[in-house]
Amino acid sequence: MGEYCHDNTPLTDSQRVLVIVAHYLTFVVCTYALWCVYSRIDVFRQRIYSPFLLLLGIVWLQIGPAFEIGNHFYVNDWELRDGTGDLVNASFSFFNFGAQNLNAIGLRKKDFPLLRRPDFSRGVWAGILDLVTLVADPLFLVVTVVQPIAYYALGRQASVSALSPVGGVAGIFTLFRLWRNLGPNAYTKWGGIGFFVLAMLGVIMLTVYRSSCVELVHLFIGGSFVASVIPFSVALANAELLPETQSIPTSKPEDIEGAGD
Repeated sequence: MGEYCHDNTPLTDSQRVLVIVAHYLTFVVCTYALWCVYSRIDVFRQRIYSPFLLLLGIVWLQIGPAFEIGNHFYVNDWELRDGTGDLVNASFSFFNFGAQNLNAIGLRKKDFPLLRRPDFSRGVWAGILDLVTLVADPLFLVVTVVQPIAYYALGRQASVSALSPVGGVAGIFTLFRLWRNLGPNAYTKWGGIGFFVLAMLGVIMLTVYRSSCVELVHLFIGGSFVASVIPFSVALANAELLPETQSIPTSKPEDIEGAGD
């Protein structure tokens, strides 16, 4: 067990209700995200690497908070003052980090193998980006598998600190892949940006909590992460055909050139 804030400013009853509602909204916004993919599944099949991994990532975004809700109910009465490391929290951590990795991989360009030679045919900069992708995507898979081992070996705090940078990189990849591989259009661009900014705001709010020990900040930690799924879903809902295929009613594009393969 790691202590966050022993001398904290506790939640009032009304604040606790708001925190609970914010956590349960996860299931509402993620259900909408699933519908966005389902309703345009032909687009996703022809534009991204794995619609299945994308759907699985969204499902994991719900499974993780389900474990977290159980943890909050039985530990600290929805407060964060003690960082308990147990199987319930470990499960939350696995699905939470894993969802980010699966979403980033699922949104890759279609027909780009995970293992291949870097492509410098489009120039040095494009080749470097392709090389970064060749390293990052397998790393996301490895980290997803290794995460439970790291949690067991290092404990809650150390494992989260070690793996959070990878989660941040996965978020950056998701941003650009939402934008470029589903569009590009204004909705996929700002949906990707909104997703990343709100997710990072959740990380910032956790830092604010640790420095202030005000339990109400928990509302903004959870709320930011939940809210990040809304612009993410807006981007999904606006996945579009490539210009040369827009005249075909039921056929969707394969891919698009751009950063973050």
